[in-house]
Amino acid sequence: MSASRLILIRYDEIGLKGKNRKYFENLLLGNIKYKLRDVPDVRYQSPHGRIFIYADESAAQECAHLLTFVPGIASLSVGVSMEPNADSIADLGVDWIEPLLLDKESLSFRVKTQRSDKSFPIPSPEFNHQVGSKILQRLSEKGLTVDLTRAEFTLEIEIGDRETVVFKDRVPCMGGLPVGSAGNVLTLISGGIDSPVAAHMAIRRGCRSHFVFFDNRTFLGRGGYDKVLRLTKRLNAYQRGARLFVVPFADIQVQIRDLCSPPHRVVLYRRAMYRIACALAREQSCLALVTGESLGQVASQTLENLAAVSCVVPISVFRPLIGMDKVEIIGRAKNIDTYPISIEPHPDCCSVFMPPRPATRSKIPELEKDEAKYPWAELEKAALEAAEVIVCDEL
Repeated sequence: MSASRLILIRYDEIGLKGKNRKYFENLLLGNIKYKLRDVPDVRYQSPHGRIFIYADESAAQECAHLLTFVPGIASLSVGVSMEPNADSIADLGVDWIEPLLLDKESLSFRVKTQRSDKSFPIPSPEFNHQVGSKILQRLSEKGLTVDLTRAEFTLEIEIGDRETVVFKDRVPCMGGLPVGSAGNVLTLISGGIDSPVAAHMAIRRGCRSHFVFFDNRTFLGRGGYDKVLRLTKRLNAYQRGARLFVVPFADIQVQIRDLCSPPHRVVLYRRAMYRIACALAREQSCLALVTGESLGQVASQTLENLAAVSCVVPISVFRPLIGMDKVEIIGRAKNIDTYPISIEPHPDCCSVFMPPRPATRSKIPELEKDEAKYPWAELEKAALEAAEVIVCDEL
């Protein structure tokens, strides 16, 4: 059997929750257990302000990778649980550092101790010196030096009430709040770059995001549909329990094309989408819609046009990207690995029958006059009834 490793989970924002802290901690622990459900022989402990996960050495790195997808975790470290003995810890430090010196003429290091167990008799600076001097005595001739501010290698020690953990790396994670702590939202997702980033930002703030995709396979084929399946699968890796609603939208777009003013087409599409999404949100107990709209990025995202679509729904509309530019959004898309899928060439639903000069400052009375020209309520009801429901956990 391989050696045991301890994964130390840290969180920051949860620690500020006061009397509600335990609720958030339990929710985070439940999400962690779900994420690691297929990893055998994993044990958990929850001392104050930390979560400890015990796993075989062979499984520890797999666990660490999976946990980077769990909102609420600020950082983690894979370490070793041992007695707070300077000689033993120095031996471990030598085992970790010596191989690094084979490829280097010199290496700077430091020891950093955090002592949450105040009954431990040795102050942290003194324990740092004890461990560090023993390591330096054995490896200084091989090029090891001390640098307390910009060390290339840091040996960290956490001395707690229950056990002492020694580790060498801090893996940054998502931070934020545990999924489920902020309720459900419904994200209007396309195959583009923006909406997956918006969904991810909502998930990171503790929302469980369901998804709705407006599909026009009649004119666009199923390329967009396939992209959205892959995007929602990737986003669902950060949560669980989401559903994707695929709403047929071709009939509505044809009616708008044939009967309404061409400059209004895109805004009228968006108004229909918002009304349908709102109906789905209520069915799924979602408290808000989430969109990837960014102010001024395209013609439909001016202040006037955003107001013209928001006014048709009585629930909140969250636009996490509203003040971001395209470079910032692309950077986030690359970080969450949705970008390679999003840039695959395939137009989204709103590009169908695009007019040469779309309206940038639509007037709501004029939009309502256009909508009176076609049976939008009946068409939207039919689209809802024909929606395909996909369980994202099964993708």
